[in-house]
Amino acid sequence: MINKIDSVNSNFKLQSTPRVKSNLQQESSAPVKTSELPGASYVNALQAMNGVKTAHTVNFGSGVNGFTELEASIINDKEIRIPNLLDVDETIDLPLKEMPKGKEHLNAAGLNVVKTVEDGLDVYRISNDKGNPIFVGRVDRSKENLPVVTYKQGKFMPEITVKDPSLNGKSIKMLAGSRVKGDGFDFKMVGDYQPTPDGVKKTVSFKGRTVITTLNKEPRTLNAVDSYMKSGLQSEAVQGDYADVVREDDPTVIIPAGGFGERFFNITREFENKPSGKLPTNDNYRIIATALNLAASAGILSGSADDSVKYLSQAHDIPNGGDTRFVEKYKTDGGAIAEGLKRDIIRNDKPAIILNADIFTNADISRTYNALKTLPNAALIIPYYPVNPERAKSFGLLGVEQDDNGNLQIKEFLEKPKYTSDAPMPNDFVEPGSYDKAMQEFRKVQTAQNPSDENSFLANPGFYFLSPQALKVLTAKGILDPAKTGLGAHVMPEIVRLSNEGKLLDEEGNNMKVYTVPLETKGGKPAVWDDIGTAEAYLKLIKDVANEVRLHGNTVENKYYGVPEFLMQDFAKNTDLETGIVYDSQKARDGFSAFCEKYNVDFAEGNIFVASPN
Repeated sequence: MINKIDSVNSNFKLQSTPRVKSNLQQESSAPVKTSELPGASYVNALQAMNGVKTAHTVNFGSGVNGFTELEASIINDKEIRIPNLLDVDETIDLPLKEMPKGKEHLNAAGLNVVKTVEDGLDVYRISNDKGNPIFVGRVDRSKENLPVVTYKQGKFMPEITVKDPSLNGKSIKMLAGSRVKGDGFDFKMVGDYQPTPDGVKKTVSFKGRTVITTLNKEPRTLNAVDSYMKSGLQSEAVQGDYADVVREDDPTVIIPAGGFGERFFNITREFENKPSGKLPTNDNYRIIATALNLAASAGILSGSADDSVKYLSQAHDIPNGGDTRFVEKYKTDGGAIAEGLKRDIIRNDKPAIILNADIFTNADISRTYNALKTLPNAALIIPYYPVNPERAKSFGLLGVEQDDNGNLQIKEFLEKPKYTSDAPMPNDFVEPGSYDKAMQEFRKVQTAQNPSDENSFLANPGFYFLSPQALKVLTAKGILDPAKTGLGAHVMPEIVRLSNEGKLLDEEGNNMKVYTVPLETKGGKPAVWDDIGTAEAYLKLIKDVANEVRLHGNTVENKYYGVPEFLMQDFAKNTDLETGIVYDSQKARDGFSAFCEKYNVDFAEGNIFVASPN
């Protein structure tokens, strides 16, 4: 039985503790500096390596130009890795000052591992160079068998991975806001964890051309798409309200899938792109399948023998010819799309739909497409998703203005604004003109307020619907420069600018417009949309879907209604809503049960993912 205890009031001693509501919060104690530890002398990282059995770290101090063979074995372009934290016998202090040449993008947050002995227990505290705690672990060395604890610190979130033979080939991935406590150990990743609210369970081309741009781990993307296509799932998709309109026009669907998925590294443990990442369900439905399912629901994918997918290969890791065309290697997928249009690989005489590949939504994109067909002189439609003021700071926003007919025309692209509902204060600025500039930005952000709800803002979900007239103008004017084309950073803002200046003209000389409409489900209800941006967001999404299934089954009351039923059921099956733990399979659940039995685990809760170690 896994019992919940109060991790704040607990002294982390391995003893029985009362059952109270869990609330994982950051420890309030001030960070301990190496030089302040009783009996501990300051040891820099290079010296500490001599006292570490299987883990080695390195001092990235000023003047370091490269790595020794040993250093290179434990540091790569993505992370510093300590294979077993419990083998670290010395305090390790890594004040990161200047990154070695070629490693500039490695996380420069620093790393401080402080080992002490308290009440007979080995205590490990990890913090960054700002003194913010990351991990606290207490270990009873009198126990014969202990799990292996791997620590990884990279560009994004740190991670603790617990490995043990009892897990049957799986591993316990602890993310921010998680804790596991058993005989001989107590491990905690600092951060907040909000349990899922309790609830009562109720009874309950493609015909034209579909183009997927690829860059990183291209064969994985191809296999993920191929698996979905062969599964026949596209034929089961619920047809959208205007699927017949989309099917008749036969637009091009473009799915950018070339990123490196660095923010998703805690889940994949491999330098792969997120779209090919596995969801806790069958292998036919990886992350990119959400975008493919949107296309199927819109009537573009039918599951027939006529379906086909074309690839723009930037890394040239998949064969050229047939359904693959080689293009240059770009920093963004927008470059590949621009080259595809210039070379007529992507047609500019048909409408185009661009769908973000690493999202999760139940939207009916045929409704947005119908707006492209019906709004006057529409060149581009970008649907909006309403977000609260605090969340708005993490998104690109759409500044709008209502026309005489009440339609929302996009006038500004606003990237991740600092000020939303609260205006900047004059006393926060010292440099002349800084306050005026901040106020100017604040006023622009206010144009992105939702006209239907002043407490929300219009976020850009990464879906773009382009008319053929707009594509022709962009190609003819040379705006689509592959060398510097980012969809959200260059192409779409440029279309907005041309439209606002009266320079985006159709063949009859009429100025074309750029609009936004709400992202909606079949029937016109507000859609649910999530960006699978980080490992924590990934787990939160899975638990949210599982909770909706628990409350509403797969009925229309479920806010994710429209997502394939089997997918929602698999999320629910692989999630423990009481503890917040997510499993990648039944095998992972069984392995974790064996681990809990072996170590008499009496507490495990938070952002924990039990999955293949990769």
